[in-house]
Amino acid sequence: MPREEMTNKRVQGDVSVNSAGRGGIGRSQIESLFKTHYTQMYHLALTMLFDESESKDVVSDVFASLLSSKVIIRENNTKAFLLASVRHRCLNVLQHKQVQERFARLLTEDTYTLVSDNTVEEQMQMEELMRYVRDNLSPLEQNIFRLRYIKEMTCQEVAESLNVSRQTVHTHLKQSVEKIRTYFDTRNPAAARQR
Repeated sequence: MPREEMTNKRVQGDVSVNSAGRGGIGRSQIESLFKTHYTQMYHLALTMLFDESESKDVVSDVFASLLSSKVIIRENNTKAFLLASVRHRCLNVLQHKQVQERFARLLTEDTYTLVSDNTVEEQMQMEELMRYVRDNLSPLEQNIFRLRYIKEMTCQEVAESLNVSRQTVHTHLKQSVEKIRTYFDTRNPAAARQR
């Protein structure tokens, strides 16, 4: 068999070559994959994330990315591909959560090292923090900081709300936390030395 014929047979063995999408997966094919594999994909996500809502979001994101990209999946690898996609998205979600927790810990450790049980003192420190944020952070940093730590939005929600990338949110949060840390370290050198 000539090489060109062998190549054509191999390409024909790949699922999802849709004339409308020129190499991508069509809507009807996605619906079929969804019906066939959704339950397994959801259970894998749930096993990794322990959160029903996030698990459903992850599976939906996988199918949405298939619809918007020109992915070719081999027929015999469809299930493996979809499960691997879910696994990778779950790992991204978990990594994102770790970054959020690290920011929250940094912020808490750095700004509230001297907080006592006295709510008046806590209130004063919070006011000092917010005054510092207002006076020393750029408008974008202030918005990101407030949405993330005051309104407790996720980084993705902050990015969508401000129409910026998630990386921009992470970068500005990191810069803001470093500025706040430096400020509070100069106000409390003893606590800074303990870290």
